Parts: sequence; C-alpha cells; structure tokens
Amino acid sequence: MALLAVQDATEGAAVTLTAASAGGDQIPQGVRAGGWQLGHLLLVINGGAAAITVTVAGMAPVSVPAGGTAVIPAYGIYRGSPRDITYSAVTSVTVAAVRVSG
Repeated sequence: MALLAVQDATEGAAVTLTAASAGGDQIPQGVRAGGWQLGHLLLVINGGAAAITVTVAGMAPVSVPAGGTAVIPAYGIYRGSPRDITYSAVTSVTVAAVRVSG
C-alpha cells in the first residue's frame, strides 16, 4: 500500500494525481479541532469504462461511475492513522489526497 501525500488545494493550484495502487493505498486522516473538521479529501477519478467501488477503512463504500469523479472525506475520528483504501479495479483510476486551504 502506498501512502498518499496530502496536497494543499488552494485557489488556482493544480492537484497532482497518481495511479491507484492494485494493492490499495493509504490516506492520512484529518483532525477535529475545536468542533471544526480539518479533514483530508480523497479525490478519485475513474477513467475506465466501468464503475468501480472505493472503500476507505471505517467508511461506507463509494461507487464511482465510469468516467466519473468522487470526493471522499477522510476525517479523523480519534482512531489510528492512516486509513486504508481499497479499489475494486485500478485500471485508468487516478487518485490524490488533498487538504482545502485558504
């Protein structure tokens, strides 16, 4: 499993996508502080011809349609970090871990 590096997503900045790993990936969790969710987001782009399912440990599976994009939050819930990510298929699937910055 590859640990995805978290990128700051600021206005006008590009996010670098990487190929999803066949053995899965990992995303560092964001945190909760003072009632605020300071989470990381998993960006998944499915360039394939069929829908895929993406599962982040501890969360419900997310279906990403063929040619579609999903944004999946990875908030900290005071559990261990990082969270494992599995994919039902990885052909033509790219991912990024992002943090929204001001």
